[in-house]
Amino acid sequence: MATGTLQELVSAAASLHPDRTAVTHDSGSKSGSPVSLLYKDLVELAGELSHILRTNISPNNGVIGLYCSDDLFIPVWILGILQSPAAYVPLDPEAPGLLSARVMNQCGLKYCAVKTDLLQVEYFLYIGIHTNIKQ
Repeated sequence: MATGTLQELVSAAASLHPDRTAVTHDSGSKSGSPVSLLYKDLVELAGELSHILRTNISPNNGVIGLYCSDDLFIPVWILGILQSPAAYVPLDPEAPGLLSARVMNQCGLKYCAVKTDLLQVEYFLYIGIHTNIKQ
């Protein structure tokens, strides 16, 4: 098996099998059926995110937080961040705010990708960071 970075391996798979399913997500609901992303869509969406990050974030940042719950697009976000190039730090929206704030502080996070339906929660997390953490 060829070695390489995760993003290189996914890109290689996408070039060989663009119309194959890359990711399937089952939300766990009885009424909902699993949803999928094809390799070509995964690579395209990750590339768009990577471009946005490289355009708007300092190239020396090194770490980007990923604040999201279980979702079909997690692989897109991870690949997009890794292609920017940066490491990602997963942040759990269900974790206590102070724990998330401590992780963010210890990693020196300046940027965080946030799933849009969690923005209200993120706002309170942001307020919690600035009111509860002493520098």
